[in-house]
Amino acid sequence: MPEIKERNGFFIMVDGIAGSGKSTVLRAVQTWASEQNHRVFKLHDWNEVEPPRFEQLPDADLYFTYEPTRSWIGRAIRYELSQTDKPYSGRSLAHAFALDREIMYRRLIIPALEAGKTVIQDRGVCTSLVYQPLMDASLSLEEVQSLPGNQLALQYPPDHLIFTKISAQEACKRIDCREDDSKGVFAQLSFLEKLELRFQEPWLKELFETHRTTLHELDTSGSIHDSITRTQTLINDLLNTR
Repeated sequence: MPEIKERNGFFIMVDGIAGSGKSTVLRAVQTWASEQNHRVFKLHDWNEVEPPRFEQLPDADLYFTYEPTRSWIGRAIRYELSQTDKPYSGRSLAHAFALDREIMYRRLIIPALEAGKTVIQDRGVCTSLVYQPLMDASLSLEEVQSLPGNQLALQYPPDHLIFTKISAQEACKRIDCREDDSKGVFAQLSFLEKLELRFQEPWLKELFETHRTTLHELDTSGSIHDSITRTQTLINDLLNTR
């Protein structure tokens, strides 16, 4: 197991199957942060070609990040490696995700945590460990976990990992309602059912608990209002009792 690095900051990660309401959860957290008058940096607002460095924006209290990014390797993942007409291998994608992750950790996340900041991230190494062995049967969990960017991320595990909880059937209905035409495998109920089971497997909980991460399940199966209320209550508890 990689050595867990000590830091002064606070790290929260949100993950779950496609269509489980992560975007709603993250928007609810951002609204909460604004209402609490926190100074916020949102990676979504970063428009430079190069990914941000912490030294460029050291004054925020909360840093909202996500994966894959939209710079460098992250941009290649979104607009080249994920194409469906001439697909790249699962192994190529796994390496790309890990490298994109490593760059963002080195440039922003690790320095922010070492400076005592709070980072709230949409997806992360957990996603790779759950998704990638399912998307390419030749990839073992051990191989994905051993990639340098993933090893680095496990040295800086989240203090809290929030799983958005919803059934595969409901997630599939939500994805079907989206206007995005490039839904691919994520619109397939059979794949979502496999993801749902994999997120519930004991090894995942044991891995992160071994890395001193506290796990939470956030019910997002109800209305948007219910999800927002539950999210803001949980985040308020986590940040005000740390």
